Amino acid sequence: MSSSQNPPRRQLAAGQSAWPDLPPELLESILLRLEPLDHVAVRLVCSSWRSCARAWVSADLPFEAPRLLLRRPGSCGSLAFFSLRRLEILPYALPDRLNAGRCCGQIGCWLAMAFDDERAIELRNLFSGESVAMPRPPVFPVAKIMLSAPPTSLGWVAAVMGNSGTLALLQPDVSGGAWISIAAGAEHGGFRDMAFWRGRLCAVGYDGTVLAYRADLRARVAAVSELREKDGAHQRNLLRRWRRRTYLVESEGELLLVRKLYGVDGDWVEVDVEVHRFRPEECKWEEVEELPGRAVFVGAVASVSVLATAALPGVRENCVYFARREVDMIVPQAIGVYSLADFETSVVAIAGGHSADVEPVWIIPSVA
Repeated sequence: MSSSQNPPRRQLAAGQSAWPDLPPELLESILLRLEPLDHVAVRLVCSSWRSCARAWVSADLPFEAPRLLLRRPGSCGSLAFFSLRRLEILPYALPDRLNAGRCCGQIGCWLAMAFDDERAIELRNLFSGESVAMPRPPVFPVAKIMLSAPPTSLGWVAAVMGNSGTLALLQPDVSGGAWISIAAGAEHGGFRDMAFWRGRLCAVGYDGTVLAYRADLRARVAAVSELREKDGAHQRNLLRRWRRRTYLVESEGELLLVRKLYGVDGDWVEVDVEVHRFRPEECKWEEVEELPGRAVFVGAVASVSVLATAALPGVRENCVYFARREVDMIVPQAIGVYSLADFETSVVAIAGGHSADVEPVWIIPSVA
């Protein structure tokens, strides 16, 4: 006799599959044994499987953004994801090989991992486990790696920035695994950050200059154009009173320059954030007073811009989020959230904290 917990099975027509009628507890047992990417396939089988997968698998991982990849405290702390939606560390274990490395870049489902003891760089797919080895870059340790497209794409380009602010470019399909070093950064005090924008690699120098490189790796040269002059003397004197970080962010086809300024004096802290947008038709920069419907996440390794919609609960529009080792000096174990509307900074606590020895990284995972 059937019960409400075990409804009667419907009669199947000839040739009709019984897979949609698997009991939920059996489906959950199957989900326990699957890799994250396979959870996507489960949702595509039928409506009953999709409903079960959504109910059983956390909707926060791995297909919504953003989240913070950080290292847990302690000498043997593992890498973990922190969710802004759930305000907690997610129960998603990374492979041991990744835990031995340091994340220095990300695109889609690919992480760029640096293994400093081996002086090696490896690209690893979070979901499939596929890995792509990269030639040893001419700069090490590596501070940041940018990819123009996933490494499974044709014509993808990699850019690497060293801790000293030097840059190099690689396009495996063209250069045969050889890097092109960019020497122009020396006259600008080295580079602070970089971003791909409209097919060019843009880099900001320590003096505020923004350069755009269009690389011709067949000719082994990189054509350069100047998008922004260096800061004036008055502005440089003003900035000496502040600690500062400068970031380049691609945002829906636009190039943003985000400058975070902060001063620390005992228990007193003042934070200011400036956002500028490049207008290519006029070849000039304009200050952005608001980011309607968007939020910008900046960091030393990865910076991203996202739509702040109802699909991303916990993300505030018209705000700049920052997480870096220096944040620990302002508010221990927290993410800073600066509102462009009221010029105030609030914090999001990271439960359990994170290691200040490793830069936290904003991650926008996808199955691309």
